[in-house]
Amino acid sequence: MFLICFGTRPEYIKVKSLIENLSNIKTCFTGQHPDLLKDIPNNVDFKLNMNASDSTKNRLNDIFIAILKHSNIFEGTVEYVLVQGDTTTACAIAMAAFHHHKKVIHLEAGLRTNNIHDPFPEEMNRQVISRIANLHLCPTYHNKQNLLKENIPEDNICVVGNTGLDNISKDGCEYTNLVLVTLHRRDNHNIMDQWFEKVEYLANQYPEIKFIIPLHPNPNVQKHRNLFKTVDVVAPLGHEEIIKIIKKCKFIISDSGGLQEEASFLNKKIIVCRKTTERPESVGVHSIMCACPEMLVSVFEHVNNDNNYKINAECPYGDGKSYKKIINFLE
Repeated sequence: MFLICFGTRPEYIKVKSLIENLSNIKTCFTGQHPDLLKDIPNNVDFKLNMNASDSTKNRLNDIFIAILKHSNIFEGTVEYVLVQGDTTTACAIAMAAFHHHKKVIHLEAGLRTNNIHDPFPEEMNRQVISRIANLHLCPTYHNKQNLLKENIPEDNICVVGNTGLDNISKDGCEYTNLVLVTLHRRDNHNIMDQWFEKVEYLANQYPEIKFIIPLHPNPNVQKHRNLFKTVDVVAPLGHEEIIKIIKKCKFIISDSGGLQEEASFLNKKIIVCRKTTERPESVGVHSIMCACPEMLVSVFEHVNNDNNYKINAECPYGDGKSYKKIINFLE
């Protein structure tokens, strides 16, 4: 029996094709993003209860503690526990499974920046999961090499591509005067106002381009909403809506990891608003790094001018059929 665990919308997007196609499974939704996921399949009774009275004043600690308290999720015939990516939910579930002598499968394994503080806490989470996991499902051969350098046995590693692309069709892609913006990562919270100010500046400098930002619900993002006057601010969108916008946009400005993969798959260039990326495979082709807000205007001008945004290159993250490779490997 496989127990597939997830707590956030990005996690669910990347386990969805496995839930739909893998037999002999149960699912466990921990509820780290309860406002972003509704009506999802869930077989295990689990509620991420973080009462104020029990709070450590650190949300990451609270998530970890709340998950470790739920030993009942591993009861019954569960032999393998699958976690995805690098969230605190994934790390806590992997640790809890280890404590209960369950075998751990890590989906999207081997991504590295090799700086445990960037991105925080994701880099540490993914390194911890790698030490616990029995099976490692890597999106790319570069990820596999990262694990081999860490002395993970090669027989325990399989390169499968990225399951987030399994849910996407390439039909209907075109370039229009629309730029999608998404900014939310924890490591940008203390300078989020600076990123927003630069995006607003660009929206005023390029009135022929429509800038749209689905604003993340995190309070550290929402509190700067008033900085946008020209940029079109909309509520958080579902995955299908985001993909529709990507297909129609000119290019993307984002600090998201998953969007780097989706943009590559749909041949859209993405300005990555981060100092580092654990997805170097597409840098220089689909992805352009932008380490700080001060660089955004010049990077934007480079991408926007002379049709630099138009690309036609192979996606390094898979062909949209990763779930088939995973099922074959697990069987």
